[in-house]
Amino acid sequence: MDNPLFETEPPPAPRDAPSFTVAQLNQLIGGALKQIFPDDLWVEGEISNLNRSRAGHVYFDLIEPTQPGVASAAKLSVVLFSQTKQIVNNQLKRQNVGAIKDGMAVRIRSAVDFYETQGRLQLRMTGIDPRYILAAMAAERDELIRRLKEEGITEVNKSLPMPPVPLRIGLVTSEGSAAEADFMDELRGCGFGFRVVLCDSRVQGDLAPQGLVAGLRTLYTRDDLDVIAVIRGGGARGDLAVFDNETLARTIAASPVPVFTGVGHEIDSSVADEVAYAALKTPTAVAAALVNCVSGYVEHVESQWHNIAGVAAAQTSLAQRQLSDLAKRSARAGRDGLSLADQRLTSRADRATQAGRRTISLAEQQLESQVAELPKLAQRIIKSATTDLGHIEARLHASDPAVLLKRGWSITRTSKGDVVRTVGDVSSDDTLVTEVADGTIVSTASFVESSPVDPEKDTSS
Repeated sequence: MDNPLFETEPPPAPRDAPSFTVAQLNQLIGGALKQIFPDDLWVEGEISNLNRSRAGHVYFDLIEPTQPGVASAAKLSVVLFSQTKQIVNNQLKRQNVGAIKDGMAVRIRSAVDFYETQGRLQLRMTGIDPRYILAAMAAERDELIRRLKEEGITEVNKSLPMPPVPLRIGLVTSEGSAAEADFMDELRGCGFGFRVVLCDSRVQGDLAPQGLVAGLRTLYTRDDLDVIAVIRGGGARGDLAVFDNETLARTIAASPVPVFTGVGHEIDSSVADEVAYAALKTPTAVAAALVNCVSGYVEHVESQWHNIAGVAAAQTSLAQRQLSDLAKRSARAGRDGLSLADQRLTSRADRATQAGRRTISLAEQQLESQVAELPKLAQRIIKSATTDLGHIEARLHASDPAVLLKRGWSITRTSKGDVVRTVGDVSSDDTLVTEVADGTIVSTASFVESSPVDPEKDTSS
């Protein structure tokens, strides 16, 4: 018995065993494949490594789909020659699918070609099933929507409060596109003061999801926006699959303000539509919805003002009627009150007249008494004034310069008549005029060195 743990050499080939050259074997393989696959056949798979040559040919790998991150178990090379490409494009166009691209699940019609010179097997694409693509896209979209709903992602943005006057709008779209023009034209035509902050982004192609996500996140850093609009014009359903991207959907759900979408879907909703606050069919419809929101608020305010004016008018009319009734009652009460007041006034006037007479009589008696005292009061005033006058005369006499001169005082003046009070008032050789009690002395000023004054000695003359 052979032991599997030990290798054994195969038996030598018989001398008469047939052998093939490489070319012969490739011919046999090619012939066998033509017998097995005489006609075109349908093959399902996922497009990978798609490449378009300058000659117009399209090359890609058709791989067995698998889970993300897991290598495919099988792969076939596919070529779509330029002569056949127009047929395939027409098939896709009739179903509004758009161009094929990496990651797209497809069902293609192809011939099995074996290139004997290279020993290479290749599928030569001759047709495509657009409905299969649409069904696969719809299935992927539905599965993603189901998962997002289970997580509650589809309701996050819808739960945000809608600003009553959304005049500050963040816009994510391709700058200069028809979508932007339609959106802005609708806003400009309404007459409201909308302000739009645009983030330019691709809305088609493999790089579009990343661009849209980057644009949204840029707007999220601002605190001066009321809503955000994500828009693009109409297009093939395959092209609009950009908006079925999971990262884009989760980014929309994370927006701090309501997000409106208008991405051109005419039949199916995109995943972005499912997670947005509101989904409209076109960019114009998105702008119109925002305009309606603002105009609705304006109409509400005007209606409230109208109601307030009506209530105010009714209250004013009621107040006027009440005031009129009050005025009539006041007039009647006034007339009655005036009559009663007149009676009271007459009674009080009589009492006042009597009291006045008594007051006048008493005042006359007091006046007569005061008149009798006037002569005595005048004599006392005159005597007091005479005494005060004598005192004043005595003080004036004591202050008379002539009296002071007789007592030994003198007055010295300069030649100009200015009284000399200090040494600083004169200069050397100035003429001085000194007035004494019995005459006038004229002298010339000179200065001598002063000596200390003996306080015990009287130096006055």
